[in-house]
Amino acid sequence: MIRKESFYKDIEKRAQAIYEQYQHLMKGVFKKNSNSLNHQLKFYLKDDGRLGGKAWCENDIDNIEINKGVLNNFFDYFYDFAEKNSEKLLKKLSFDVEKDESGEIPYEFLVFSSSGEVKIIDNKTNELNLASLLTIFVSRFILTHELGHLLNGHCGYLNAESDKNMQYIPMFYKDTNGRNNIISPLDNRTLEMDADAFATTDNFRNLVVLYNNFEEKVNSNINIKPIDLFYWWSFAIRSNFLIIQRLLSDEEYNDNKTHLPSVARWSLIIGSIQSNIESGIYKINFRNGDSKEKFIEAIIKGSIYAEKCYNQKFYTEYNWITETLENKDYKHSVTEIENNWKNIRGKLNYFSNLPLYES
Repeated sequence: MIRKESFYKDIEKRAQAIYEQYQHLMKGVFKKNSNSLNHQLKFYLKDDGRLGGKAWCENDIDNIEINKGVLNNFFDYFYDFAEKNSEKLLKKLSFDVEKDESGEIPYEFLVFSSSGEVKIIDNKTNELNLASLLTIFVSRFILTHELGHLLNGHCGYLNAESDKNMQYIPMFYKDTNGRNNIISPLDNRTLEMDADAFATTDNFRNLVVLYNNFEEKVNSNINIKPIDLFYWWSFAIRSNFLIIQRLLSDEEYNDNKTHLPSVARWSLIIGSIQSNIESGIYKINFRNGDSKEKFIEAIIKGSIYAEKCYNQKFYTEYNWITETLENKDYKHSVTEIENNWKNIRGKLNYFSNLPLYES
């Protein structure tokens, strides 16, 4: 049996580490708000099997709570995918094999590198490592999305707007009936877009670090190439939004909604990642044969493969390209949020611990 406690410990440790990294940035680079350096993060894992969580701030304490169900459900989804991926490989090799008593098909094979080095690949280990990597990608995205709400001043701003004080931002909700009405649904959608952008920028920076230091930082048993990090990150995060979209039935563009549809959020994330790659703001030590264009291609292909796997599993027909680029409601809603950001950004500046996106 796979022990998921390791994921619980990982996200708790990761939450504190990332939070301290941003405190270091605030102190050494931005020097924006010395009071924020006295803040502490309290991270809670709630023993709840459902997808859910929230972020809030109170005095000098920044709080994040995430349900264990977030990690459990995503790991189960990715492990099931990894097992089926292994079975597809065996079918391609035309091996006639049967499942063991546990219902699994364990196997090993040898891989030879260009230098003649031999590596033994065990499918069960490989499946676990790939599912773990995908789960960590999603957990980091969710975690940094919630940190975006805290560090970019969203939670502080909500507290200031409320007579009751200490307002929290829930992770998943459908409309204004699912949370407070302190600010407008449009403002809520705008804050969610900013938190997604914060998480995307953080995740891309982390991917670059992993890519540049691949041999030291990435488990060799996962059996991927450095550029595959971007492919599998895209697969993981697109899968996350597919699951949210199906659970919340959030395909509609509605003025009362506090989130954009999940597919629209993913499309904006793709645009943000593409801008990060093309801008060259992070130093990428490209490996032989890699380029900016190859990175973007890997990210696009990863998201398309995520949709293919999800559609086959649940008999759906999701396609983020046609669902957004050919949708007038998408263009209108994104333009509306971008224009609103110019207004709400000025209100957030006082509460934000980091420089906010300008345009």
